[in-house]
Formats: sequence, C-alpha cells, structure tokens
Amino acid sequence: MGPLGAGEKIVLEVTHQTSFRYSNAVSQSHNELRMSPIDTGLQQVLERHILIDPAVAQREHRDHFGNLVSRFNILEPHQQLDITSTAKVETTNAISCGPESKPDPRPYRERWIEFLDWSNGVPYLEEYGLIPLARELRMDMDEDEFSQALSEMAGYFYRTFSYDPDVTHVYSTPKDFFANGAGVCQDMAHALIGVLRQARIPARYVSGYIFDPPVGLEVGESIRGSGATHAWVQAWHERFGWIGIDPTNNKLVDWQYIRTAVGRDYFDVQPIRGVFQGATEQRMTVAVQVAIAEFPASVSDTV
Repeated sequence: MGPLGAGEKIVLEVTHQTSFRYSNAVSQSHNELRMSPIDTGLQQVLERHILIDPAVAQREHRDHFGNLVSRFNILEPHQQLDITSTAKVETTNAISCGPESKPDPRPYRERWIEFLDWSNGVPYLEEYGLIPLARELRMDMDEDEFSQALSEMAGYFYRTFSYDPDVTHVYSTPKDFFANGAGVCQDMAHALIGVLRQARIPARYVSGYIFDPPVGLEVGESIRGSGATHAWVQAWHERFGWIGIDPTNNKLVDWQYIRTAVGRDYFDVQPIRGVFQGATEQRMTVAVQVAIAEFPASVSDTV
C-alpha cells in the first residue's frame, strides 16, 4: 500500500480481548473500562461494542477528561472474566486538527494547569532538564517548526533509550526509566511528558491502539507496541491544537493510531480498573488486533 495523502481517511478495526482467570472463585467484582474510542477531530467512530462474560449490564459515562467509561459489576461468584472490545474507526492522515473546543478566556496556566503540573505518574525530576531539545519549543513557532521540533524530540528518545519490556513494570517511574536507559511505551510517554511540562508546554498521556502493517503493506519500520494497548503523548499549541508524538516509534501520530483515552498520565487512562472480593491468584492475558477495514480510493487499486 502506498502512503496516504495528507488529510486522507482510512477505516481501521480493532479487537481487544482481555481474559482473567482466578484460582478460586471471586465475587463483588466492580470494574471500569476505558477502551472505547470517541469522536475527535482526527477520528470518527463508526461502530463500537463491548462484550462481557459472564454477561452483565453495563453503564456508560464520560469522565473528567471526556473519556468514555463503561462500568459493570459481577456480584455472583465466578472464576473467569472475559472482556472483548471491538470498534471500527475512520482515522485521518494528519498530525493535528486545530483546537477542538471553544476559545477559553482564562489565563494560559489556569486553562492547562492539569497538563502543566506534575502528577503521580510524572513527578518532577532534574533529568528532564538534561534533554536540550525541549528548550527549543515555543508557542510563537508556526506549525511546521513546532511539529519538526516534536519530531526531533521523538527521534532523540528513540535513539537514546532502548525498548525493553523486561526492565520496567506498570508502576515504574520516569526515574527508573532514565536510570535503566530503557523501558516500554508507557515509560517513554511519561518521560517525554515530563520534558514537555518542564518546558511549559501542556502535555498529556494518550492510550489507544496502533496499526502495524503486515508484510506487503509496509509504511515504515516495524511498529513497537502493537499487539497490546499503546501509549503516546500529545503536546498543545495555541493555534494548532494537540499534536501527537510517539517516541517509542520515532514518529508523529498519523492515521495508524486510534485514540481511546487521555489524561495526566497512565493512571488516568488505565484500560481496565477494578476490585473484587476473594483470596485468589489472578492470571490476565491480553490480545489486540488492528486491521484495515476499508482502504481509501486513492490506494485501493494498488493493493
């Protein structure tokens, strides 16, 4: 498949399967899911479904950040829980779409305080100041200059830090990431957010999915982070809105990405959050598949 033109659209479909197995029966299970895409300036949701087994009723609400949250409870004893989320989403080959909300008259820091201040997943560290590229970012840059600076930042992270799923865990901090010189997409996103916030650029954590083309549909190097939920960063520019950066894959976010949730850090956007009652060992398996559902007309004749 040849590259998409600027602004072209394509339809991706995603299947996210999560299974829990318990060594003993559990009950009183209360859960929140943040794995449903929403409409944004760069994507439109055509279909979405979440199937729970054991079958239970689900309720939905929007959280503080506008993410779609599905809630469900399983009160009866059970030894397994299967969650299958599917969606079909039209994505756009663009890195930004301009501000997605009405102008806000409040002062700059007051508007973006949540994405400028430190958070649990992104505490203050002196190490952020050792990344010199952040000092080049300014709001008076035009879109090309700003996006180029972000692209160079992604390249710096990609070249400097190794992708290694064995050196960190879900509760690792950016301090661990800098000390190890390695980590996964969550670690790279947290560290990059810290660098941007220190530079006084609003930055937020993004969770979602990324399409990794199979052989014969090359659009670049092999994608890191496919096969599971992926994480990247969005940086704010006053005129151009949120621009996505993926330091794990050394690229700006384009049509290959499906966004599900945004927040200050990972702990605002966890795909599954829950509690249950019972003394048991828990085993979780996750599988994610992203495929092209519909090609744009400009490339459909070439595949």
